[in-house]
Amino acid sequence: MKVLARRGKYQFIKLEQASEVDRFEIPCSESEYDDGFDFFRGIGLTDYRKSFKAWLRRFPRPILIIAADNLRIVSWVFIEEWYENAKDGAPVYVLRSIETIKGLREQKLGFRLLLLGSAQVPGYIIAKPLNHSAEKFFEKNGFMHEDEFRRKPLDLSKNHGYLILPPFKKRLLQEDLGRYFDEISEELLRT
Repeated sequence: MKVLARRGKYQFIKLEQASEVDRFEIPCSESEYDDGFDFFRGIGLTDYRKSFKAWLRRFPRPILIIAADNLRIVSWVFIEEWYENAKDGAPVYVLRSIETIKGLREQKLGFRLLLLGSAQVPGYIIAKPLNHSAEKFFEKNGFMHEDEFRRKPLDLSKNHGYLILPPFKKRLLQEDLGRYFDEISEELLRT
């Protein structure tokens, strides 16, 4: 477990072992009025704790970064390697999921997790937005549609709906990294 950054009362922590998940409370919504995670429950992720642990047992190990208020997870991002490189040979990572509990969605925690996650991987990041607001979030933060490239960097013909964050847009996103955190780990400052 590595603390990557801090902002106010939130710590942004990269989990590295499945056992680390047990240190945290993971609030899940039972109804639309609860203040917990619920979006991915609707598409099959029924047990966040078990899923986080299963992901962290994979090889190659994925990136799972959480935003925590004390020991309560309030936002998280999951990124893993894609099965093939880009046409220019650069590695490709897929941002599988990003979620913030309902009551905190206006505090830019997801954006901060995107910043930290993108700093952890080289090359391209792709993401498949599951709704219109997710698509707008990714577009606003530099992800592009395939048809926006003169030469498509990836063959996504069998994976429709993905957006691409190319390395040059990722560098632009990273330029103001320090502006969004009170403290950043030395490891991130070197990237």
